[in-house]
Amino acid sequence: MSKYAVTGIGLITPLGTGKEINWRRLLNGESQVRYEISNGAFIARADGFGFDEKLRQLGMAFIAANEALAEANIKDSGYRPDRIGLACGESKQNIFVKNFSLENALPEQLKKVLNIYGACRCVSSACATGALNIIQGCRMIEEDICDAVICGSAETTIHPLYISAFKNMGVLAKGRSPRPFDKDRGGFAVGEGAGFIVVEDIKKAVLRGAKIYCEIAGFSNGIFSDNSFSVNSSSGMERIIKQAVKNEIPDYVHMHGTGTKINDFYESEAVSKAFNGVKDLSVSSTKAATGHLLGVSGIAGAAFSILAMKDNIVPPTINFKETDIPFGLNYVPNKPQKKTVLSALSLSFGFGGQGTALYFKKPWGSSIYA
Repeated sequence: MSKYAVTGIGLITPLGTGKEINWRRLLNGESQVRYEISNGAFIARADGFGFDEKLRQLGMAFIAANEALAEANIKDSGYRPDRIGLACGESKQNIFVKNFSLENALPEQLKKVLNIYGACRCVSSACATGALNIIQGCRMIEEDICDAVICGSAETTIHPLYISAFKNMGVLAKGRSPRPFDKDRGGFAVGEGAGFIVVEDIKKAVLRGAKIYCEIAGFSNGIFSDNSFSVNSSSGMERIIKQAVKNEIPDYVHMHGTGTKINDFYESEAVSKAFNGVKDLSVSSTKAATGHLLGVSGIAGAAFSILAMKDNIVPPTINFKETDIPFGLNYVPNKPQKKTVLSALSLSFGFGGQGTALYFKKPWGSSIYA
């Protein structure tokens, strides 16, 4: 298997525009989740995007993708234009575009505005969308279709239609703000945003002198639940985790951590079993700060996992008091924790039963690595 390097990150969430402000506010324990009377639900909006709804998603995607491409310095990479690809998905059809077609889908629009001439793949699978597009990017490099791939997704789902659907599913927080893993957890807040990372062949990235955040050391995806809308066991999650990390134990796990009763329990059980019941493993969920970004949540989780390795600090699970989950995990309550983070695992488990795991490791042996 080829080795893959991450050389650029771009991120928009309700915490802000740009990965640095997102990371700083996350570590400060800030949250942009607010209760909106008009929607009768907890919501997390991305500020500063006063576009017409049909352009809002593309605008977020363009800004986040540009941040990642600029940081990776792809324009000066020496790669042929037809060897720079795009793996981009959206977890839903944009209902604000009349006469929907492939030409006005997000990936095709983004290719045009970014002037990307290489291969394009699109994977859409609910909350696993962003993470699955990272895996697609790795496969495009493995198949020698591309030298570098911009991977990500964008999400604008704050709309009465979608909020009503989530209410009917019983997954939205009620009465109190989201609190993953807490004994009083009751659901999530709908969020929006965009995230992209640049994935490259690690040997080519080293040769061109790129700044390398980390290596993508392993990944896996598959069906984790027999029930399309809820989790009914931890065994599928455990299998996906083990396939990604082999026999290793990460220093940090960014959990999917929706804040729903069932998901948080079974995901915690899966992590505990996958690592043989190791006690005090550092795990956290960032969804109480950003809201649930749905198709972007896997990209945000990947970005926060990578930044945790870069700065040797684990982001907190906010709004946490005490848990009723009995597996001895360290949920990093309310404040970030300094520790050496040489490896990190990011998990995504989407509606419909599609799950993914991305395993990142700090690269070794070169001063050019970030």
